[in-house]
Amino acid sequence: MDSQTEGFWRRLARRLVSSNDELVSEQLANEAASAGCEQIKDARIRQHIHLRGTIQAITLTPEQDDRRLDVELDDGTGNVTLVWMGRRLIPGIEVGRTLDVWGTLTISDGRRVIFNPAYELAA
Repeated sequence: MDSQTEGFWRRLARRLVSSNDELVSEQLANEAASAGCEQIKDARIRQHIHLRGTIQAITLTPEQDDRRLDVELDDGTGNVTLVWMGRRLIPGIEVGRTLDVWGTLTISDGRRVIFNPAYELAA
């Protein structure tokens, strides 16, 4: 059996025994790596980073005094919360959308957060 055929069977066997979530995570991680982005699992606190991932959830803070938009971004290796202060809506930011973000990674309430990141909607 040649190496190409062997590779096909190995990939097929992995797909049969892997869950959908595992396959999606692997695909997200590969897309981020091919775009030259850092992976969330490897990112360091207080480091300016470039990430690419898929929006998993959007949360609005309802209080008038604390307007903020929280977006959960997943790159297949982990999650980071993007927080835009003073915003209630950003056109194009919706669950399932792929997003490139740039900002400084911090820890807030035990979770990885980037406050007011620069962003670009991926095609």
